[in-house]
Amino acid sequence: MEHPAAQRLAALVETATIVGLGTSTREANETFRLVEQTTHALVRRGFRVVALLDNTRVADRYDRYVRGEDVDLHAALAQAWGPWRTIEMRDALVRFRRHNERHPDDPVRIIGIAGPRTLPADYDRVVALLASADRATATRVGELLAVIRTAHASGEHVQRLHGTHPGVPFVELARTARDLVARLADGPARDEALRLLDAIVDFHAHAPGSSGYDAERAERAAAERLLDQQRRSGRRVVLWEGSAHVAKHGSVMLGAHLRAALGGRYAAVHVAFGRGRIPGTEIPYPSPTSLEARLLADEGDGSDGVRIVDVRAMPPGDRFDKPWRTRLISGLYQAERDEEHYPELPSLTGSFDAIAVLPTITATSPLPPPASRP
Repeated sequence: MEHPAAQRLAALVETATIVGLGTSTREANETFRLVEQTTHALVRRGFRVVALLDNTRVADRYDRYVRGEDVDLHAALAQAWGPWRTIEMRDALVRFRRHNERHPDDPVRIIGIAGPRTLPADYDRVVALLASADRATATRVGELLAVIRTAHASGEHVQRLHGTHPGVPFVELARTARDLVARLADGPARDEALRLLDAIVDFHAHAPGSSGYDAERAERAAAERLLDQQRRSGRRVVLWEGSAHVAKHGSVMLGAHLRAALGGRYAAVHVAFGRGRIPGTEIPYPSPTSLEARLLADEGDGSDGVRIVDVRAMPPGDRFDKPWRTRLISGLYQAERDEEHYPELPSLTGSFDAIAVLPTITATSPLPPPASRP
């Protein structure tokens, strides 16, 4: 049974062509579950595609899995961007598969819109290829790749903040690995390893936290992929991402591009929370001047349920239809500096169509390593 808040949210945005369900943190069980349940409510209203801002190669594995193919779901999730490698995501994909088993002629599809870029498995493939060509080079390259592949779970900028970054930019380590392979004698294994390493170098040259990262270009490209998929399929789409990405204000982020292309046929939802815990961090009650604090105050302590706001129904001059600070938690979040993590929305109506605030959250659960599975 879906949470009543999921049904209410779905009813508010059901006329859109693309609905962006954004969360203020990707690491909370309750925000993830609300997004998932709202998605199922939208599926019953005619939506048939779930889009993720993740590698298209990974999403293709998800899609084949939910459509009933013999795909190792744990292996697929191991290739995902770090925040998606959770039990919650696994369970969501299992439920979509079960849904499709009941509706084989009208399935829900999964798409990725971040492009077909490098995956963790590509690093393993490089080492395996080199092992047959030059074992010493394979060992050294494997050591370098073991360091930089961690960016697929936690970006360089996050590692620097937490003091776990080795100091040398990952793109330089990737180039060192490529140079080692380029010195080997010609052969099919060398050539294939170089092709993969070229892609790995490019990934680290343009990944978040690198000097070559261009957020606007990346967001625009993701929006174009999503719009192209929607136009070709004619199916309505639910987008899962962080609230900063789905918000419709400005001109840089994904949601802004979708609003520019679709107008009112794009709906953006902000799922926020009061306090609780994400992996490794206790999140305090929100700043008194924040949107979250104000909305929760309107419902007492918020213990009776989720606070839902239909932003589009706000009358002109409503006290909420003005600039508001809202907390967004990325990998750079520091609880002791909580006040620094509240970007200002230009206005609620200019940023979102609906808002949900959960009073408390608990952390998502990471997938167990393969050796721990029964």
